[in-house]
Amino acid sequence: MIEPTPNHLPTPGDAGALARLRGMLEAARAVGAGGDLQPLLEAIARAISVSLGFATVVVNLHRPAWDDFEVAVVHGSEAARRVLLGTTRSWKGWQALLDPRFERSGCFLVPHDEFEWDAAGLVSYVPPETVPRAPEDWHPEDALFVPLRSSTGRLLGVASVDEPIDGRRPSDAQLEVLSAVCGHAALAVEHAQAAAEADRDRAAVQHLLRVSARLTGRRTVQEMLAAVCGGIRDALGFQRVIVALTEGPDHRLMIRSSVGWSRDELAALPDVPVSSISRLLRPEHQREGCVLLTREEADVLTPPELHNLHRGERNGRGPLAWSNHWLIVPLHDRDGAFTGIVWVDEPEDCLVPTTEGLQALRAFANQAISAVESTRQLEHLRHLAVHDPVTGLRNRRDLEPRIEDDIAASDAVSVLVCQIDDFQRVIEELGQDAGDGVLRRVAGVMRRATRGSDVPTRLEGSEFAVVLRDTDRIAGLAIAERLRAAVREEFSDLPLPVSVSIGLAATGTSLDTASEVLRAAHRALAAAKRLGPDRAVPYEPAALGLLEGLGDGESRADAGAGEQLAAAMLLAETLDLRDPGTARHAHTVGQLAEQTGRHLGWEAGRIERLRAAGVLHDIGKLGIPDAILQKPGALDADEWGEIRRHPEVGARILEHANLRDIADWVRAHHERIDGRGYPAGLAGTQIPAEARVLAVADAYEAMTADRPYRSSLGAQAAETELRRAAGTQFDAAVVEALLEAIADGDDGVPSPI
Repeated sequence: MIEPTPNHLPTPGDAGALARLRGMLEAARAVGAGGDLQPLLEAIARAISVSLGFATVVVNLHRPAWDDFEVAVVHGSEAARRVLLGTTRSWKGWQALLDPRFERSGCFLVPHDEFEWDAAGLVSYVPPETVPRAPEDWHPEDALFVPLRSSTGRLLGVASVDEPIDGRRPSDAQLEVLSAVCGHAALAVEHAQAAAEADRDRAAVQHLLRVSARLTGRRTVQEMLAAVCGGIRDALGFQRVIVALTEGPDHRLMIRSSVGWSRDELAALPDVPVSSISRLLRPEHQREGCVLLTREEADVLTPPELHNLHRGERNGRGPLAWSNHWLIVPLHDRDGAFTGIVWVDEPEDCLVPTTEGLQALRAFANQAISAVESTRQLEHLRHLAVHDPVTGLRNRRDLEPRIEDDIAASDAVSVLVCQIDDFQRVIEELGQDAGDGVLRRVAGVMRRATRGSDVPTRLEGSEFAVVLRDTDRIAGLAIAERLRAAVREEFSDLPLPVSVSIGLAATGTSLDTASEVLRAAHRALAAAKRLGPDRAVPYEPAALGLLEGLGDGESRADAGAGEQLAAAMLLAETLDLRDPGTARHAHTVGQLAEQTGRHLGWEAGRIERLRAAGVLHDIGKLGIPDAILQKPGALDADEWGEIRRHPEVGARILEHANLRDIADWVRAHHERIDGRGYPAGLAGTQIPAEARVLAVADAYEAMTADRPYRSSLGAQAAETELRRAAGTQFDAAVVEALLEAIADGDDGVPSPI
């Protein structure tokens, strides 16, 4: 315990003691000048103890968030400190003690025999008992309290003094001095609290300026709003912050950024149409541009589904406390249109914000909407730079780099290049606006028909591209066919048909870069357009080369025949892709036949025709159901009967295409030298030489290729089987020519495409 200097309370006439007291209080005020309240309260308690002669001084500080008084300082008695420090007493409890009947000279002296401490249920400290010798002596259960009021009369706290050094109850004159001292002390507390509040406001403004400076470096709306939410939390002390912006035709509020909310909590919040909070946002409910309402007031103005929207944990008691209030800041653009809200909750101090706090929050909100507008404008400009204004799709500006990225990240990449067939006719018959509508609808079909990770692109005019990651040619062709069908269905309401032609190319051993794949897809599209509308054509160099080689100087008949051959070969290529189990079979047979013809010494034109026949030999399987072609188990007799029809079906297809020579070879490619083949049971030289070559090439490819139901037999086993069947099933000279080609390294392995 600090030994006091005087041995009694000073009186108003004790000039020296009062001067010392004023000096100590001024020193105490200097301690609190920086807004640090605890050292100030300790200095005040010490000044009262030392200068006025009380062994124990307790300062009870009012807590607005709880509407109670907490023992913040206990000076002097260690026993009193253990009992009282940190305890609280409600305003109702103090009202019983600050009763007017106890008031004397601005202080409240409660004699021990006029108040029942146990009955009141209040925590108190009773000094060690001393026996009073006279009525004016201090009794251990006497109590003396002095209210600490601000300059406006607001109760800041209560000073409690005990154990006077002279052992006597103070006189009225001494109480006047004590009241005056506590008045000065109260002003010091008020000044320190104001300084602390000013520091908080200044920190908020400084944080606002820092956030504002950082916002200029943000590239997206999301980054902007995240910085604003963090600024509100850090500067204003709200632990939960949400920024929601209006989106969609029904102007629903969609959460764009938040702090203090978990992902599950955000997911549990309902969709909020603006209409459900429109009454909240009326000007009569706003202060400093913010809507601050009690929960009860907000419930009156909102539909029932929002009444239990969120109930926080940082709530207090009393008129200044936060108690599940609603605090919303409306956001408006520069034209005054409503664009969203900032919603804050759970203030760190559990208090309703002051006018200055609301002004700071409004400033943050203004910063948010300014940032959003600026960034949205920048994003719009960026969007226009890489997007088509009519369809909203990506434009071709960064198509190749995107394809390169996909190639680097994927095992296979396919590119579809699509063009609306006869789009000029659409514009001529329906008008330019309708033409733009067709473009937009085609773009929509592409978004729906392709997968979410695939990015449709508008190239120019009526051309589009779709980049398909992790998609080989087989899967790419399936998507192309689905896309063609979807376009036809989409425009069934128009008076004229709308269709698309599609060229497909995929990465592979000879297509490794974005530019190569794009060029190949454009070549395939050109072939599709040449062969007729509403067609999907995969990139196949040989067939495309044949089609592109048809010059203007050829006769119409020759050109027509060439186109029909190219179309048939592209059809055969499509068949190859349709059945993953035999993929590349027709292509490989064509190359094996070509190499065999070369070793037989045939002339170049005949060899080229033979290679085409090899590609086309199984075209009749287009008439065989997929369920049979792709059956994993053994075929029954009826199913084998269907399979044995494919040479005749293929021949009829090729005859209709005016490819009669190739049709004859294809019809006979399952005939045998011994006459036991099908469909006609031809034997020996009755079988066209080209058909005999196809039979050997087909058999060798089937034996040496892996199938889903079995592994390759291997080249040695295939050679043994061919020699065993030479002269019965196969033409012996053809067998030797094919095996010579393989032995010479001319093995017919398909060239990469």
